[in-house]
Amino acid sequence: MVGHPERRPPDNPWTARLLATRLTRRELFARAGVGGAMLAMPNLLAACSSDTESSPSTSTEEIETLEWGATGIRALDYAHSFDVQTGVPLAISVESLLTFDNDIQLQPLLAESWSQPDPLSYVFQLRSDVTFWDGTPLVPEDVVYSLERHMDPDVASEMNYLFSRVKSIEVTGPSEVTVRLSKPDPFFGYGQTFTSITPKAFTQELGDKFGRPGGTVTTMGSGPYKITEFRADDLVTLVRNENYRGTPPPVQTINVKMFSDPQTMQLAMRSGEIDGTFQVPVPQVEQWRQIQGTTVQSAPGLNILSLFFNVTVEPWNDINVRRAVAYSLDGEGLVQSVLGGEAQVANAIVPPAQWGALLSEAEVTAFYDELPQYGLDMDEAAAALAQSSVPDGFSAAIQYPTIIPELGKALLSLQANLKEINVELDVNEVTPNQWFADLQAERYPIGVLGYAPDYPDPANYLSVYVPGNQAHYENSEVQSLIEEQEKSTDPAERARIIQDVLRIAVPELAYLPLWWANSVMSISDELQFQPYSPLWYNQVWIQNLSSA
Repeated sequence: MVGHPERRPPDNPWTARLLATRLTRRELFARAGVGGAMLAMPNLLAACSSDTESSPSTSTEEIETLEWGATGIRALDYAHSFDVQTGVPLAISVESLLTFDNDIQLQPLLAESWSQPDPLSYVFQLRSDVTFWDGTPLVPEDVVYSLERHMDPDVASEMNYLFSRVKSIEVTGPSEVTVRLSKPDPFFGYGQTFTSITPKAFTQELGDKFGRPGGTVTTMGSGPYKITEFRADDLVTLVRNENYRGTPPPVQTINVKMFSDPQTMQLAMRSGEIDGTFQVPVPQVEQWRQIQGTTVQSAPGLNILSLFFNVTVEPWNDINVRRAVAYSLDGEGLVQSVLGGEAQVANAIVPPAQWGALLSEAEVTAFYDELPQYGLDMDEAAAALAQSSVPDGFSAAIQYPTIIPELGKALLSLQANLKEINVELDVNEVTPNQWFADLQAERYPIGVLGYAPDYPDPANYLSVYVPGNQAHYENSEVQSLIEEQEKSTDPAERARIIQDVLRIAVPELAYLPLWWANSVMSISDELQFQPYSPLWYNQVWIQNLSSA
């Protein structure tokens, strides 16, 4: 949407996915978000190896059937359903080269190990004991085909941007695959937690029918569960793969039941129709907490909701006007009253939990303390407006999509506060289609954007500062730093550069971050899910579930 061909993802705002469904992988405001208290990512320059097979849960008691709630799953194929809910069945059935462990560190899965011998190469050594559900052994050609499929324009994969810098993918040994890049990409490894590896012959034979719902199962994986049924907008059934190479998971059969909206799913949780879900909308968390016999769990997420100002249009080109708005926002009050305390007031687009191994927790805290902190202060708001080009006040309009009512509440609160300093903010609720069309047409110089990450790295959100962004923010020093960061694979250097970007860009207030919402799940008290990682869809999540 913001027109910069080299940034990843090329359409980082959730707006495009918002039109299809509220609960997409990128649009995180009504689902278990991405993130953790403090994420830790390994240095991809180092060779990595670890055994991440399914391990016994806290309890070894057998569970016959698990009923799990999710919203609509379009396809059992990330190429055509790159949404968070697709991970409910795929994360435990169709494996990828890499995964995240419970400490949110990248670990091998189908790869036995991997290394980055130079900034333009990734080398994956494959496990020798992997078979697909039908007994066919995994071979390097399956991996090459599965990765290249996302680069095929005829496939039109929703994941294609993750491969934008891939030059070639080749079999370079009996159990070895080498990926070569056209430019350094420190994030390529993250994408390999999403890229499902499927049998080449099976996938080619099905063609456009691969992963689609119907009477015959149209996908194939190597994970601890086999998918036996996929009914559109209704059900995905998985049964334990008794030939899986690792420790058998505790549940025999999993029924992933699909619901049209979160309210319907909440009713199913109340009635005992489902045992749990990863997709609890933060604004509804109090209702979910009141469901008897269930537990709500949460963790800091990585999504961000933010206002933007078109800094080339009056009066928003005046930073004092933008500061007046910032001081009129009651972030802390909104987090408590609208989000049930399941969020943090944001003072930057990049959430603190996004920094991973680039900075320690103490360093992250110290850095965010450096950044401007506004908070509700109407005296400061009035003083800022008095120094602006419109000291006597002005009128403006903003709109939000109907599917995010918590945003409407926040904007009405802001509207009331701004009225105290003679700023009239007209708040309009519109359909998602209308909102998106007006956003694309830039009909309003103040608006709202939501961002959700593709990977736990602070650079994922820097696209908001490249030329062509919604705020029309441009700073040559910032752009140079972003380009420098993209060329580096050294964590310490990247951390320094990204901090410098934010030190420059955040005070210029082209964006006014609202909050970082938590990731929330609900589960029956007869079960437990420990530890809860908001990156569950990048993990074999079933290994964290057991009887209470």
